[in-house]
Amino acid sequence: MGAGGSKKIIPSGLKHCTLWKADRSPPCRAVMMTLDAMNLSITEVDVNMDKGEHRSPELTILNPLQTLPVFKDRELVLNDSHAISIYLAKRYHNTGRLLPKDPGGNSLIEQLLHFDSGILYPRYRAAANPVLYENCNFVMPQHVSDIESAYCDLEHMLVGKTWLGGNWPTLGDISIVATVSTLNVLVPIDQNRYPRLTSWLHRMSEEIYYITANKTGLGEFSRRIGELSEVN
Repeated sequence: MGAGGSKKIIPSGLKHCTLWKADRSPPCRAVMMTLDAMNLSITEVDVNMDKGEHRSPELTILNPLQTLPVFKDRELVLNDSHAISIYLAKRYHNTGRLLPKDPGGNSLIEQLLHFDSGILYPRYRAAANPVLYENCNFVMPQHVSDIESAYCDLEHMLVGKTWLGGNWPTLGDISIVATVSTLNVLVPIDQNRYPRLTSWLHRMSEEIYYITANKTGLGEFSRRIGELSEVN
């Protein structure tokens, strides 16, 4: 699991579950962190997006949107990282720690997941795709402004809080840190303007699952952005 498959398969490994993923993808890393936070092991298949493997006939049948991650548990197929994480928490880790059981606490976490899917991730794609796929060697000013606005939102959301979702890290923190740590490569977070966000990101970076399941892919993304900038 996580960092290059270095984590040993545990006895409670879910051999009937498969995750197709690319480590540089924030949504894939969110699912990988979720699995590591739950101490769950499943079959992982690395997909080379640069070679178009996510558009292969096999994966297109599973996910007509041709995006990653793709998750399969027996006959169930899911292709949204938030839906996958919620399913894993409810089906295989029903402790209430990562996803509260009570309707109110559950809704607060789902609200964070919607913030990630509706605000953060679209701004990541808008900023990153021109650099990754369109020979652009900088983040456009409007995209910088949009990302800074999201940082400001998160700074306000962290007032009086150590974690976004409660008294400890939850699925909301995990999904958001996958995206925010990647945005930080494109538009570095100013610690003077966003001290609470900076502190939260540092705390999340010290979580074991961040180290095992986010750090490697984040480094791969950083190197890719650096290499493209040098070429262009």
